[in-house]
Amino acid sequence: MNIKFAVRSLVVVALNLSLIASLSAEENRLAALGCMLEPSKNVEVGSSVSGVIESIDLYRGDRVDEGQVLFQLKAGMQKAGVEIARLKAAFSERKLVRNAEMFEDQLLSAHERDEIETESLMAKTELQLKEQELALRQVVSPISGVVVDRFIDKGEYVNVEPVISLATLDPLHIDLLLPYSYFGSIVTGQELQIRAEPALIDPRSARVKTVDPLIDPASGTFRVQLIMANPGNKIPAGLRCSAALMTDENAS
Repeated sequence: MNIKFAVRSLVVVALNLSLIASLSAEENRLAALGCMLEPSKNVEVGSSVSGVIESIDLYRGDRVDEGQVLFQLKAGMQKAGVEIARLKAAFSERKLVRNAEMFEDQLLSAHERDEIETESLMAKTELQLKEQELALRQVVSPISGVVVDRFIDKGEYVNVEPVISLATLDPLHIDLLLPYSYFGSIVTGQELQIRAEPALIDPRSARVKTVDPLIDPASGTFRVQLIMANPGNKIPAGLRCSAALMTDENAS
């Protein structure tokens, strides 16, 4: 009889503790009107010059690193222009060296030497310009992230339209819409607990990056943006979420 009573008592205590923990979690949960996991960067990349796509080997979902080549435009004329400018620059440099000795022997006037030096400088500048024009035919990624979409294929003509869309998923940004009653209680640098819905991941902490200093008078809300680490891009963007204040229990 005593054993049954003790077991029942333990069950009651456990249920009470569970209820208290549940109530505590609800108390800490923020009554957010909106919470969304979003990429920290979204970029649509195009070309600063027009041309025909020679190579593009990236597809939706592929990972890219900052500085990685995204696509290449045909550049036959530009390569030839660089080679011609390089020959001109080399010739003008040889001419400058040859005539330096003649100037020292006073066989050339100062005006003639100035013309030769100017020609050499112009040839070098033209080479730099042609090399920059060639470099524009190759487009590299401005961020590290994943390919969201590709709008143009090999052989198509590019003008001003975007060619490829990229997004950074590590870290993720969280856009939180809160009632004005929370204004002043959420500050920059504060840690909040984020739970994705549906619960594909365990709750984890995110740091408040910015707090909107203005309250929308129509809705009585303000926006908070958080930043959350996402190593390996394991958490997909686009999920809805909920936010809660950090406690000693969930902080550990």
